[in-house]
Amino acid sequence: MNKSSKSQPVWWNWESSEPGIKPSKIKKSKLRINYVPPFFAILVYGAFIFYLFPFRTLVSTWIFKFVELLQITKVLKLSLLTDKRLYDYTALFVISYIAFAFFLDLVRFLRKNLFQVFVTEENRLAVTKWGLLGKETIRWNPDQTGLQIHHKSGWFRSLLGLEKLSFRIHLSETENSVLAESPYFFSKTNREFLSSVFRSV
Repeated sequence: MNKSSKSQPVWWNWESSEPGIKPSKIKKSKLRINYVPPFFAILVYGAFIFYLFPFRTLVSTWIFKFVELLQITKVLKLSLLTDKRLYDYTALFVISYIAFAFFLDLVRFLRKNLFQVFVTEENRLAVTKWGLLGKETIRWNPDQTGLQIHHKSGWFRSLLGLEKLSFRIHLSETENSVLAESPYFFSKTNREFLSSVFRSV
């Protein structure tokens, strides 16, 4: 939904805030996330790896059969091509590559759904993202003109705690810039946070 108010900068500089307001008096509301999806993803990945590596013997056999089908051993006549260890190591490399690719997907999923903190501070929204090198904090005004707040909800999402918020800036008719996307959450445990985000709706 588009927010309509006075034009203000998207990125907010702390130094421009009112010096008279004490941090202890600033009203804050933190988004309480649903921890089930991230830990379920870790469990699924662990099970996937557990059942994936025993397939390396089968993959090794397939690679060997493929080489035989192309008759590469007869053309090149290299003893290395008939060594079973070559295909075992090749199969291990293929399995490890697949496991690593899914591991990167898991890391990206956890960064979005576990290592982010959303906090409303008066009329500002702060998002803290944690990474290997530390944290990154972004602050902006939810009332910013041109800002779109997408709330993915519904009966099924509400029941399983799969609701999400995404904050986007409308750049053109065909292009949006995503500022941040929240982890999964239950709306019933985040009424105060949601009301502070949508207070001007």
